[in-house]
Amino acid sequence: MLCPALVLVTWAANAARAAEPPADDPLAKLAWLAGGTWAADLKGQDGRATRVECRFDWAEHGRALKYVIHFKAEGGPLPQYEGIYYYHPAKKHIAMLQIDRAGIVTESVVTAEGDTLAQENQTTTADGTTRPQRVKVTREGPEAFSFKAMVQRDGQWVEAVAFTYKRERRAEPK
Repeated sequence: MLCPALVLVTWAANAARAAEPPADDPLAKLAWLAGGTWAADLKGQDGRATRVECRFDWAEHGRALKYVIHFKAEGGPLPQYEGIYYYHPAKKHIAMLQIDRAGIVTESVVTAEGDTLAQENQTTTADGTTRPQRVKVTREGPEAFSFKAMVQRDGQWVEAVAFTYKRERRAEPK
């Protein structure tokens, strides 16, 4: 007979650990993003400094990678984006769904090749207007990645924003 206390302790220890997808799951290619806080310090056109912080964490079942992005300026932290990466089994690709604080929905098809993630995004505003966007994330070693977003202007792809995130490790609980 199993001891109920032992079963509970074993279950709690396993539940406390973040699950990762199996190694053969296409989503495993994004595992390097999980853990710590990724941060970048940006200057706006008005000269004001803004800190962007991004955290990626595995869903408890390991079949999705969740993220949240905060902008931190003089007024304090402001949640800007929340999203999730997942593998879509019928479409046979990694997908991303993101919603920002203005209610803009972004849906993406993600291609992971080596140290680069390429996203073909479709954004939809509250009035139903859509527009394409391209994002490229390039890993620059274990503790940094570059982020570059492109939008269409006059039929041409132009850079909208580009910067580099650096990882800040979380302190381990004592």
